[in-house]
Amino acid sequence: MQLLPHETFTLRSPEPLSKIIEKLEAKIEPPKAIRWGFSRRHLPYEGTISHSGFQIHRIIHYRNSFLPIIRGEFESLPNETLVHITMRLNPAVKIFLIIWFSFWYSVAAPFFFYDVTFEAFFFVGMPIFILIVFWYAFWYEVNRSRRELTQIIQGA
Repeated sequence: MQLLPHETFTLRSPEPLSKIIEKLEAKIEPPKAIRWGFSRRHLPYEGTISHSGFQIHRIIHYRNSFLPIIRGEFESLPNETLVHITMRLNPAVKIFLIIWFSFWYSVAAPFFFYDVTFEAFFFVGMPIFILIVFWYAFWYEVNRSRRELTQIIQGA
């Protein structure tokens, strides 16, 4: 079981690499230093794209630290193009989770050296609950991006 979630999958398309890149460029805009939250006139994704791959994330109008960073690598074969996609948590979120769990359990450890009480179960249960919420938020965004990327690349 992986503690911090990530997703890896491959999409196949019978179209050549140039056509796949063209389709992606139609849905990915270059990164902006400042994005105004009230503007709805934009493409669905933001990031960079090259002939070897891409790195993007979905443009959203709400706060969500669990929005996956999406990396794709192209593999051009004679009759098809493969797009290997990996979705991971933002590194800042990973660092936050590691620090938070380390702090939380360093405070909780003394409870387990004495009598195991209700408070001890609180210190074990609360981080597990928070991790479940994090997983749900991440997987919601992964599933949405996976559907959209499949639609863009395969047209299905």
